[in-house]
Amino acid sequence: MNACQTHALSFEGEQKNVNEIVEICLQDLDFYEESQGGVTISGGEGMAQPAFAAALLDTLHEHGIHTAIETTGFTSPENFQFLAGKLDLLLFDLKHWNCQKHEEGTGVSNELILNNLKWAVQNGLNVLVRIPVIPGFNDSLEDAREFAKLFLNIGVSKVQLLPFHQMGENKYRWMNKAYNYKDVKPLHPEDLKDYLSVFLSCEINCFI
Repeated sequence: MNACQTHALSFEGEQKNVNEIVEICLQDLDFYEESQGGVTISGGEGMAQPAFAAALLDTLHEHGIHTAIETTGFTSPENFQFLAGKLDLLLFDLKHWNCQKHEEGTGVSNELILNNLKWAVQNGLNVLVRIPVIPGFNDSLEDAREFAKLFLNIGVSKVQLLPFHQMGENKYRWMNKAYNYKDVKPLHPEDLKDYLSVFLSCEINCFI
């Protein structure tokens, strides 16, 4: 950005310390209490700054605020276990059940991710697994059956399906990157009825 002579590039976001963030969060304390909600750490990857996230979570809990995180689980077991125990809810996104397909779609294996997921479930943490259902990638009924088989083996009890949408297209354009799903139609809840039924037939609490 500093080398851009036309000043066409600029920073987005602000730098804040833990207390500044908590002060902002406390402005909605009445809303949290009324809605039974709280604060969700998101990203990018919510666990990318473990020390800062831990300090933030500790301070939020001092004020009695419920905490959650959106994570792919792609972090070291040390970081994951350090943070996961400080959270009231893990919103755990899983892109694919198959290691090779996961790597083809994301650039990384799902081995580390699944190991972290297993640890969270086995240690009794509150985990909601979310599957972004993507056309041509993980949207077949065979994919649904394999996901369900995996979850039964791990002990996952709650799953949310996230239908594919086109909200990310502009981000690719801003980053001057090719967007391979440009002409792919978004999915709607009614498109996933059969997909959903696979999980329900396995007695997995699944919803859209």
